[in-house]
Amino acid sequence: MLKGWRMEKKHLPLYPHQHDFFTCKDRFAAFIGGIGSGKTYVGCLWVVMQAQPGTLGLVVAPTYPMLRDVSWRTMIDKFRDGIVDIGKSDMTLTMRGGGEILFRSADNPDRLRGPNIHYALLDEAALCPRETWDITIGRLRAGGLAGPCRVVTTPKGRNWLYERQDEMTVFRAATEENPFNAPEFVESLKRSYTGNFARQELYGEFVAFEGLVYPMFSRDIHLHIRAREGFTSFLFGEDEGYTNPSVILDIGLDHDGRLHIFREWYRRNQLQDAVVAANKTWYDEIKPGSVVVDASAAGLIASLRDVGIPATPHKGRVLDGIGRVQNMLAVQADGRPRLTIDPSCVQTIAEFESYVWKEGKDEPEKQSDHAMDALRYAVDETEGGGITLTESPFDL
Repeated sequence: MLKGWRMEKKHLPLYPHQHDFFTCKDRFAAFIGGIGSGKTYVGCLWVVMQAQPGTLGLVVAPTYPMLRDVSWRTMIDKFRDGIVDIGKSDMTLTMRGGGEILFRSADNPDRLRGPNIHYALLDEAALCPRETWDITIGRLRAGGLAGPCRVVTTPKGRNWLYERQDEMTVFRAATEENPFNAPEFVESLKRSYTGNFARQELYGEFVAFEGLVYPMFSRDIHLHIRAREGFTSFLFGEDEGYTNPSVILDIGLDHDGRLHIFREWYRRNQLQDAVVAANKTWYDEIKPGSVVVDASAAGLIASLRDVGIPATPHKGRVLDGIGRVQNMLAVQADGRPRLTIDPSCVQTIAEFESYVWKEGKDEPEKQSDHAMDALRYAVDETEGGGITLTESPFDL
């Protein structure tokens, strides 16, 4: 319970690694843990304790949806007693006594260049663009002081965070160390994840993925921001999950036959009603010609059809679909690939960089494949001639 501007230690629901991170006095510290290790919670708790009167803090997440649905929601749900004003329109919180906290997305890191701040938290930092760290710590100069920054994340390969970890005091935690996780949840993840992917997702280790299914994928080549104008049609590709993520990819097809992934809906522990509602929101906005769903998700397909979404069951050989995606990633004679991804699709990008073949077999590992499956369904639909071309709701 919050008590004025202090929180009594005996009431802190922290397990040992969380407590060590929370009480660390070093300027830069990182809590690197597995899924469900309580990263966001302990990061937000640290933020609350920094929010002294007259201070300005910053919380950053990779994308606006992740900021809104994880960081922002955790702060409001868990620490509402310490909040006196919630600015929903500009995503700011005013804390008891006058401290203010800004919540910002790293979709475009340059937009983080703004007011000087006293402290900062990067939530799911491994999914943030490389320059996010440098820009953020460059703002930590309010009051003429060098303020602290905290990083909380699950690793995503050996990316910028792996390279910069020596600049921070690092605390690690496994999924199973969090006593607040249901044992069934932990066991379901252990059954699903193996090898390097388990080391990363369950134990918070930086791993190098070898035998990538899409080694031709490059952030420099395949990440682009494109406007919807000029696309002839749209479709959704989606993969159902619960413990594993449910994924919806919003994809456009242009007049050159090139695909672009505009956005992703990538969430764990979502009941079917929530997945249908997300589909309905996007469907009413975009009016895609096809909504392609794994044929094994019969219940989801029926529920989508019940709300007027003409879901198409997908059947096809995995290797054929992978080959089609590989062809679309290949750079063409004009120097451009036939598939591009918006930089905000951070989970899809992370899967491209960790989707691997089973050792000695011509089949991929069934992990880090949820966005990859959704994309494969969509590509099969377009390359196989199954897409229904409809008039674009956007000006051509």
